[in-house]
Amino acid sequence: MPLKPSDHALTVIKAALNLVPSVGGAIASLIGDYVPLSTQRSVEKATELLQEKLAALGERLDVDVVDKDEFSELFKSCYLLIVRTTQEVKLRAAAALIANLLLKPGDPEKVPYTELDHLVRCADSLSVGALLALGAAKQLVAKSNGQPDSEGNYTITFEQLHGKLAPMDISLLMGLIGELNSYNLLRIASQPAIRTPQYGNYPLQLTPLGRRFVEGFIEA
Repeated sequence: MPLKPSDHALTVIKAALNLVPSVGGAIASLIGDYVPLSTQRSVEKATELLQEKLAALGERLDVDVVDKDEFSELFKSCYLLIVRTTQEVKLRAAAALIANLLLKPGDPEKVPYTELDHLVRCADSLSVGALLALGAAKQLVAKSNGQPDSEGNYTITFEQLHGKLAPMDISLLMGLIGELNSYNLLRIASQPAIRTPQYGNYPLQLTPLGRRFVEGFIEA
């Protein structure tokens, strides 16, 4: 069987590491033994999650009306996400994104393709810590029973979010919020005129897109 490009890359990396005295050979063996196995497990787990999701949706699916080009592109994007991660939260999101595209037109949970295309890039690019922070923000919003503003944003404070994720380092949490802000999932609303220590009174806004992402694809 001919080698795939990824196999060639691993071969080159292992050969280079073998030249490193003392630890190089051991690291090369770890890469050769574990990386392909890890990828296989991720594919198998994602397949299992997709099977469960499709079975749960049942008659709400309609494969016949799916745009074949959109399905192909989204599936390839999700597949790349799957082979790059071992984190179940990301594997679950990939399965949910594929399943959503297969929903019948008019289903209340069906998301437009342009949004799915954006969200698969969110799931792929965001760190696990950022996804954890987004989920914590959504839990705070749900617990507070607060009302959204005119644009559908729910406001919490940095202090509240840090309290939920303590003892996470404050500067790390601000970095994770920066990730989410760049995708318009959890926004840094403004810099207060009078700041409390450690960003405590910074207002954060869980956007409608962020809430849909959590509820429909992270928690799904």
